[in-house]
Amino acid sequence: RADAQRLQQANRSLRSDVERLQHELEAMRKSHTAQELNPFPNGAKGNWKKCKDMPTGMICAQTVLIRGKVYVGGGGVMILDSDDDYLIRQYSPTDDRWSTLPPAPVRLFGMGEL
Repeated sequence: RADAQRLQQANRSLRSDVERLQHELEAMRKSHTAQELNPFPNGAKGNWKKCKDMPTGMICAQTVLIRGKVYVGGGGVMILDSDDDYLIRQYSPTDDRWSTLPPAPVRLFGMGEL
């Protein structure tokens, strides 16, 4: 009887873990979307415009704007042993295009700033 109860508890715990992971994966699928803000168009309130999606979603990523291009790095895709922790992506607003730059020499996940 005690073994059956332990098995049921382990099964409930496993189901809970699977549901949590499914929720996190769904959030990752949504995290690749990009939006551009035009804060003051002709003196009016700001507005948002949908941009091309990033090739993959990233969590904990940092962004920086340099010479009109957006650079995203330091994030990951929550997959163990993924090379995405070394990626830096570049977005060109004028072309609405993402590019993947050469991998960084060190793992960037969790870094504070680019």
